[in-house]
This record gives sequence, C-alpha cells and structure tokens, in this order.
Amino acid sequence: MSTTKLYCFVDETGQDTKGTFFLVVVVLKDSKTLDQLEQRLIAAEEFSGKRKQKWNKSHHAAKQQYLNALTHEKTLKESIYYSQYRETKAYVLFTALTIAKAVLAQRNNDYTVTVIIDGLNDKERDLVRTELKKLDIKYRKIRGMGDEQSAFLRLADAMAGFLRDSIEGESYTVGLMPRFIQKGIIVEI
Repeated sequence: MSTTKLYCFVDETGQDTKGTFFLVVVVLKDSKTLDQLEQRLIAAEEFSGKRKQKWNKSHHAAKQQYLNALTHEKTLKESIYYSQYRETKAYVLFTALTIAKAVLAQRNNDYTVTVIIDGLNDKERDLVRTELKKLDIKYRKIRGMGDEQSAFLRLADAMAGFLRDSIEGESYTVGLMPRFIQKGIIVEI
C-alpha cells in the first residue's frame, strides 16, 4: 500500500475579537480527488455568483447558493474540520492543533500532508512547523498562499465565515448547518 498524499487547506476567523472567539477550518483531501473537486468548487462559485470574493464581501443570496451546492457534493464528506476556541490569542498554536486533529481524524498512519494556510508569513510558518513536529504530524511542506489563488482556500474561507455566521445567528445560515452535519461534510474536532 502506498503512502496517502493529503492536502490541507486552512483558514481562520476571529482575530478581530481580540481573543474572545477564534475558529479554525481545515479542508483535508487526498491528492487523488483534488483536480475533479477543484473544478466543481469553481463551478459552484460561478453558479452562485460568489465567484472568488472573500466570504465577508459576498451577498447573502450568493452565500446560500454556494452553500447549497456544497451540501450536494458527496466528495466533501469528512473533508471539512473545524475547532473553535475562546479567550485566547495563541492563534498559531491553535491553528497547528486544529491541523493535527484533522489529520489524525483520518485514522491513517501512512500519510504525508502538504499544509497550505491562508496569508501565512515566514515567522508563523516556522511556528506551525515547530508545533506540528511536537504533535508528530508527518508534513511534506507548509506554506502560505492567498485565498484568491486556490478554490480550496476559498472553500476554507467560506466555511470559516459560514460557521462564524451560524454561531452568531445570521439569518441566511438557518437550516444549513444541520444539513452539513447530517451529510458528514462538516466535522467539529
């Protein structure tokens, strides 16, 4: 059996709350399914009108259309993980911890993971690397990237925004969270 090559796309929300609330989303996929899923994610962005916009800049109607499309995407099952934290500013530490929890949730010991984090700078990358080593995560590469460059980072951005909006009781989110949970797409870890 060959080593599974995983790709991990990460975004967060909540730094604006100055530690009151922090949420990290990890989109974790096997490299074999990336190309096909990327095309479907781009199609969902176009169909919904969300396009490549950041989540907080998208209109509620586009958000709902995009999220509805995602609930029908069977290959997203057990691909989107999140953790929320309260009363902390240890953002990089909890980002690394969430990555580790998502990778370990795959229950696969024969893997390597490439980690791509939205807006990661060099100092933060070094901190994530240190934490993942401590947590015994077998990473291949850790890098930063802008979410405009990747449909998967845009998905992580959308899920972080959606989850925060859902927690905060935004009206457009009503009924969507139970659908994601029922279909096993979003998993809190």
